[in-house]
Amino acid sequence: MKRKRYILLYKSYLIGFLFFFIAILIIFNLFHIQNYSEKYKKSIIEKTIRTNLIKAKRGNIYAADNSILAMSIMRYDIHIDFRSISEKLFKNNIFYLCNSLEYLFKKPKYFFYKKFQYEKKKGNRYFLLAKNLDYPHLKKLRNLPIFNKGQIRGGFIVEKKICRIHLLENIGKRTLGYDDHRGKAGLEGAFSKYLTGKDGKRLEQRISSKIWKTLKNEIYPEDGKDVYSTIDIYIQDIAYNALLKKLSISHADHGCVIIMEVKSGEITAMINLEKTKKNTYEDLRNFSVWEGSEPGSTFKTMAILAALEDKKIDIDMIVNTKDGVLNLKGKKIRDNHYGGYGEINPKQILELSSNVGIAKIIYDNYKENPKKFIEHLCKWKLDKKIGIDIPGESRPFIPKPGKKNWSSITLPWMTFGYNIKLTPLQILTFYNAIANKGKMIKPIFIREIKLHGKIIKKYTTPMVMNPSISDAESLKKIQNMLEGVVKNGTAKKYYHSKYPYAGKTGTTQLDYWKKGKPISYNSSFVGYFPANNPKYSCIVVISKPEKGYYGIEVAVPVFDKIARAIYPKIGKKNFYNKKKKNIDFLKKIKEYQYKNYFFYKKTMPNLISIPGKEIIPLLENEGYNIKYQGIGKVITQSVPPGNQLKKNQKIFLKLEE
Repeated sequence: MKRKRYILLYKSYLIGFLFFFIAILIIFNLFHIQNYSEKYKKSIIEKTIRTNLIKAKRGNIYAADNSILAMSIMRYDIHIDFRSISEKLFKNNIFYLCNSLEYLFKKPKYFFYKKFQYEKKKGNRYFLLAKNLDYPHLKKLRNLPIFNKGQIRGGFIVEKKICRIHLLENIGKRTLGYDDHRGKAGLEGAFSKYLTGKDGKRLEQRISSKIWKTLKNEIYPEDGKDVYSTIDIYIQDIAYNALLKKLSISHADHGCVIIMEVKSGEITAMINLEKTKKNTYEDLRNFSVWEGSEPGSTFKTMAILAALEDKKIDIDMIVNTKDGVLNLKGKKIRDNHYGGYGEINPKQILELSSNVGIAKIIYDNYKENPKKFIEHLCKWKLDKKIGIDIPGESRPFIPKPGKKNWSSITLPWMTFGYNIKLTPLQILTFYNAIANKGKMIKPIFIREIKLHGKIIKKYTTPMVMNPSISDAESLKKIQNMLEGVVKNGTAKKYYHSKYPYAGKTGTTQLDYWKKGKPISYNSSFVGYFPANNPKYSCIVVISKPEKGYYGIEVAVPVFDKIARAIYPKIGKKNFYNKKKKNIDFLKKIKEYQYKNYFFYKKTMPNLISIPGKEIIPLLENEGYNIKYQGIGKVITQSVPPGNQLKKNQKIFLKLEE
């Protein structure tokens, strides 16, 4: 009896102690919570409330005629939360949903049926259905069975994102460039500080593990500024097609074309194409700016101009090239013409591109003082970067007497373009100075920068690098020689009195120091047109052609085709308003000119015949409430063209069925 009483008493004490301990624990936690309430409150808020960035819209890039080259548009990723879909809803509608998805995504309905059954059983709350959808496709998905129940009941999750598109596609893709995880390139990279807007912020509340609901905007995003480039899409297309055709015929590794307006320095076209593993040509690297190589015979113009300015030569003097072979310091310099050219004057040396002739002129006159010759190159800034806006310009290389890269044969070999390195744009800048009566202009890619139609910065004043590269008399002589190259010299095959242009051919052997490797070449032509009153300068460089390698065979045909296509347009005011419209991509870009209305005039443009999938997301991005019916191009619009638009205005569009 005493034992039972003892056990009962023991249990009572134990229970009492337990309750006392719990009470102490509760008091302690209450004290802890009271003193650390802000910390716990903050922790709870952080798990359920967050501040998320609203990405700012990047500014547009426009062509010279105000057509859009690059723009940001809205795209949508679609996920499915299978746990939100009830068994009854799923079972009754899954077959109809899969039938519709087969039509939209061109995949068998059984593919979707099996996949959805598996994901539903697994309870996947974030299954990726589609990426990068445009707005019309999003609308279609929202109206499908199950999905039309929305996010809570139908598990239909939509994630918006801003995508950057380039409307020129492969025609100048690298010139437009990028600014992303790959780094900065082209116009996108060079002017990113203007194109990039300021991100906004908004409060969001968690409503499930991966879903957040917007509460309010704290800071509204500021859109980026618009950049108006110098790129002329008409000329760009001409250059692209001319280069692509020749690269394909000659099976070349890569090539580039640059076209520059003589007086202003505006780059009206820049094309870079490189052969891919699929034997197609794509715009992958900016060879125009980046690739420094030995210029070959295009350097002879610079050599002769230096000698003319120093009065070392005159156009009437005679140089004996003999049989076309010059032995110098144990090395042989050869002319391409078998048997040589005999006795010729400096004009003929440039016209016929005689290596022996140019080497004798420069070596005989500067061998005692080569520094004098190099001083001309430095005065012309050929030893320094131009300093263009586009990133990636290579540093030129000019050897100098007294340095370790200078030897007894450096000077004569320099005269026909070896032992030095220049990029195509650096070479063109020099020739453009000859065309511009000696004034060397810095190449520019941008005319102005705007924000909502207001000009922020202008680039219309030419940036002079050198007011005069030479005296007027020497310039006149070198201009006459360059005309002679096309009339009487290496490029005479393409001379036509209706399309006169001036320039210099170039052929450079690559990797000649590497024994055992097959010989390859760079073919080039650089010049300007019209010859008597230059409007444009242009350079064509084609690297490692397999069929033909001389400049006259490979590069000149491209230059000639470009010049002949542009010639009829020079001096005409209605440059872009021709009745003949046979350029598909030009038509496409014209469709986007309505964008100017939204930014500046707030006036409804004519949307008839514009694809709905392109216009609808852009209208929505501008804050208009869009309703539509059908698919395809716009055939009816509720707001007539020319009417003023208001924010959040409702616009109905009827599309082709």
